[in-house]
Amino acid sequence: GIASGAAGSTAVVMASLTATHGVTFLSGAVLLAGMLQILAGVLRLGKFIKLVPHPVMLGFVNGLAIVIGRAQLSHFRDPVSGLWLGGARGATMVGLTAFSMALVKLLPRVTTAIPSSLLTVGIITILTHVLGLPATTLMDMAGAETFQGGVHMLPHLGLPAVPWLSAPLSTLSVLLPYAATMAAVGLVESLLTLQLVDGLVDDETRGDTSKECIAQGLGNIFSGLTGGMGGCAMIGQTQVNVQAGATSRLAGIAMSLFLGVGIIGAAPLLGQVPIAALVGIMFIVCESTFAWSSLRIMRKIPRTDAAVIVLVSLVTVFRDLAMAVVVGTIVSALSFAWRQSTNISSAQSIDKEGWKAYRLQGLLFFGSTQSFTEVFSIQDDPSDVILDFVDMRVLDHSALEAIN
Repeated sequence: GIASGAAGSTAVVMASLTATHGVTFLSGAVLLAGMLQILAGVLRLGKFIKLVPHPVMLGFVNGLAIVIGRAQLSHFRDPVSGLWLGGARGATMVGLTAFSMALVKLLPRVTTAIPSSLLTVGIITILTHVLGLPATTLMDMAGAETFQGGVHMLPHLGLPAVPWLSAPLSTLSVLLPYAATMAAVGLVESLLTLQLVDGLVDDETRGDTSKECIAQGLGNIFSGLTGGMGGCAMIGQTQVNVQAGATSRLAGIAMSLFLGVGIIGAAPLLGQVPIAALVGIMFIVCESTFAWSSLRIMRKIPRTDAAVIVLVSLVTVFRDLAMAVVVGTIVSALSFAWRQSTNISSAQSIDKEGWKAYRLQGLLFFGSTQSFTEVFSIQDDPSDVILDFVDMRVLDHSALEAIN
């Protein structure tokens, strides 16, 4: 049920590239990013997403819900003055948005044969034109030329116009940093979205992370060959997809086919859709994406886990998703290592022959070696000492050196 497209997280990376080197290098970077994602899938690097702790996942969805919601607020401002919409336009925007939110919630009680979000778009569009409401449409925002439609809208297939052969090293030096960043950001968001879908769809199956990496890579390669900007799995659209009943990859394929047919054959009609209808749907997506249960458990879970949820949410909102996941995972790992480093203990006994035995417990690794050495009373111990490691796990070279 995953839906992929031109996501904001990858667009930020490519915006920096185009600002520095122009749009010429965009398609080349997308193509290279796709190759790197396929390589990650072949090497089965996607399996490491399971190392992302649950608090990081909660912070990820919370932060992303805030980002999606904040993005919708721009539609309530005048694009020229930047002020909040007022008068009839403002009232229409607020009213249609609220009505579309209500429809998305109420229509499933009437019928589930057609997804409620699709029905909502149709109802709001018809209502707007019948009543002659002053609503901003997609055509008003993107321009009439964007919604001309026709076969000429199809992209042309070909290699990006970058100096692959004349200056391969300098071209690669420009493309590789952006491509690697885009590949990493795209895979992180895609694999986290995959985990989210596994939790939402209760079909007793799990998504294959390696296949997801390869699929995202193939998509970006084709996007680069057709002059696209690339992308990754999008949690907002995926939520809409799953809520509409999608349970397989056929839903994503159908989405792309209908989108393509709409752009070619029904673009003028799509251009008449009011922005308010889509904004209302996305607000519902925000509401369902946000992990409200995380607010209830804040005082019941360890403080470090609660801090990680808040930290990842903030970094997602103010920086980017990839950095948030990395920061949250590192903080969680350090927190775990600290807790385990102080969890070394021993039970001491002396047998009839005067031998002293230490029955050790805990995990012995680089972080707990100091606690390990503090267990022993070297000055008071007899010459014969037994170290019992039955209840202790020795994990790394630092542990072996501490024992030595």
